[in-house]
Amino acid sequence: MKIRHGLSALMFAAVIAGTSACGSATEPGTAEATSAAAAPESAVTTAGTGASASAEEATITIADFEYVMPETIAPGATVTVINEDDAPHTVTAKDEGGFDVDVSGGETVTFTAPDEAGEYAVICTYHPAMSGTLVIG
Repeated sequence: MKIRHGLSALMFAAVIAGTSACGSATEPGTAEATSAAAAPESAVTTAGTGASASAEEATITIADFEYVMPETIAPGATVTVINEDDAPHTVTAKDEGGFDVDVSGGETVTFTAPDEAGEYAVICTYHPAMSGTLVIG
């Protein structure tokens, strides 16, 4: 019986020692592995520079039945459409542009911008008076 308690105490001590060693800053590579797990390198790079987010992503906001678009959008970029109105809207290429996005009131959707540079006339199919120009460049 005493041997059994002694073995349990020894195992407990080993677990405590192993746990302490994992958190030690003196162990090579431990601090780096912890940081990488907490914040992936790509997230840190994007947050620090903001360059990749602006080159590959764009946002169109719809508010008060008007489009608020960035000056230009990169070809093939992911475009997020935020509809701040209660009414549904679309972001539809008036001519051949390859995009027709429906976004319900208060919702957000994404689509891929055209790959070809140029100016694309945009309308809302629900509200034809709503228009704008999507500049891909």
